[in-house]
Amino acid sequence: MIVMINNVIHRLEGRSASELMRLTLLNARHSIKAMLPEARRRERAFRAFDERWGTDTFAIRELHTLAVDRSLATHARRYQASNGAGFPEWIASLGIDPTKHSFIDYGCGKGRAVFEAAQFPFKRLIGVEFSAELVAIATANRDLIAAQNGLKAPVDIICQDAAQHIPPTGPLLCYFYDPFDVPIMAPVADRLALLDQPISIIYLEPNCINEFRRHKGWHEQEVAGAITLQNAAARAAY
Repeated sequence: MIVMINNVIHRLEGRSASELMRLTLLNARHSIKAMLPEARRRERAFRAFDERWGTDTFAIRELHTLAVDRSLATHARRYQASNGAGFPEWIASLGIDPTKHSFIDYGCGKGRAVFEAAQFPFKRLIGVEFSAELVAIATANRDLIAAQNGLKAPVDIICQDAAQHIPPTGPLLCYFYDPFDVPIMAPVADRLALLDQPISIIYLEPNCINEFRRHKGWHEQEVAGAITLQNAAARAAY
């Protein structure tokens, strides 16, 4: 208990009153949403995934329980499994051919969205995560699913600050589940906007969508609870 309290104190040190208020409201929102009937049904579905594969993707991990770079953690979100039920509709609406695309999950945590996406025959799937502990869990999860022939494409889990990640060449499908705040999202959005290859984006709970809207040229629509974006190259290709 003492260790947990010290971790919480360490996590909150140096935050402004506005940041503390934002965190309080964010946690309250998560708590209220977790009590809704839809959330309970989603929880059962999430647990079924882990029961099927023997993986650990469902349990929430708060940032103060992880040994991470504090300067990055200040702008990151806790790990919470992402619902991949929308992938068929998102991919269909974007009109992309997964076999020609690399998939990137920015802030992949334990890898749940990556493994959901790996039910499609992407060229390659990449999970980018700054917590070494979560990377280890995601890697173990990947190996468990791969051993049961549950992946339709190669999966790489990378321990890296998302702002420093350089995407592979060729068409990309980038996935974001509200992974971090503006100081990290801004350079990610800037980097993607500068690339001339076909890029499609799926963004759930898009609290930093304005970082993409700063750049002209993205075609935006709402699909199955997410915002999707495509650059001109992606629109021309499909």
